[in-house]
Amino acid sequence: MKNIYSNIFKVNNKNLSKAINYLKRKELVAVPTETVYGLAGNAYSSKAVKKIYLLKKRPYKNPLIVHYHSHEQLKKDVELNDSFFKLYKKLCPGPITFVLKKKKNSLLSKITTANTNTVAVRFPKHKTLKKILKSLNFPLAIPSANMSAQISPVTAEDVAQEFKGLLKIIINDGPCKIGLESTVVDL
Repeated sequence: MKNIYSNIFKVNNKNLSKAINYLKRKELVAVPTETVYGLAGNAYSSKAVKKIYLLKKRPYKNPLIVHYHSHEQLKKDVELNDSFFKLYKKLCPGPITFVLKKKKNSLLSKITTANTNTVAVRFPKHKTLKKILKSLNFPLAIPSANMSAQISPVTAEDVAQEFKGLLKIIINDGPCKIGLESTVVDL
């Protein structure tokens, strides 16, 4: 099927580089995950995170899930425990979100965590998103790429239709494999 959307880009090095540069400039990019398409922004940047809330029309009291490339990167922001390591070893990367205690010196925007002392974190399995995360020196806040309380998108076209040109870059890597949000485990 021909791409009729000027903001949907297929996965290749040039387009991933463009998306990474947008993220570094605190802009938003729609990305595929193994669960649903997500709306990605720098989790350390209040400017980027505010854009997520505004675009989705999401209440600020609803914290965002933060996606990391590795637990080495994660340990800068949260307190890790034995339960986390046991589950991480068995289930990661994959569609599971851990709620962990935020460190006092965490660089995460307070808006990302809705001013709470916990952080919802995830290690995605999707190869394209993993490649993007690996190339950044910050984690990504990534809720589903839809208006709050609407059906979560499973294709790039779903995202384009939902936001009607408000996003400059949507990375298209085909339909999501799972089609449901991740499971949340409070640790």
